[in-house]
Amino acid sequence: MINYIEKGPGLHVLIARSGYTLEQRNGVWVSNNDTAVQGIIDAYSLSTAQNEIITLINAYAASLRDHAAIGVSPAEMASWSIKRTEAMAYQVSGNAADAPILGIEATARGVTLSAIVARVLKNATSLAGLEATIAGVAGKHSDAVRATTTFAEALSYDWSDWTV
Repeated sequence: MINYIEKGPGLHVLIARSGYTLEQRNGVWVSNNDTAVQGIIDAYSLSTAQNEIITLINAYAASLRDHAAIGVSPAEMASWSIKRTEAMAYQVSGNAADAPILGIEATARGVTLSAIVARVLKNATSLAGLEATIAGVAGKHSDAVRATTTFAEALSYDWSDWTV
């Protein structure tokens, strides 16, 4: 007979990946190898369950980041840090030589370098704020999960509040 305490979906995945079954029949947990399954259950730690939940939190945070970048090509994203660095350098020096890539963009667009710099800095600030919020909320929820002391507490923690 299996001595079972709910430890989360990750435990059930681990049991199945190990080649065993565990199901509840008429309120009794039944496996195809009680000794092996009980060993897996006993070895499945609270920190493992917490890590499973934190993985879900981080995946959700990644989806929010991905949503913020919808429609942006990888090439454009790769240029953001360069553009930001150039914009900041130009803002300090006022020297066009400090912003060669932005200078090319300004010329191609038919606007002043100052206009492009202002736009880049505004977008960088906005995106940095969004990222900071996502990272902060993910960190808050991860810290709360890590602070739980029982499986029940960890599994029932509601990390759905994503005010971003």
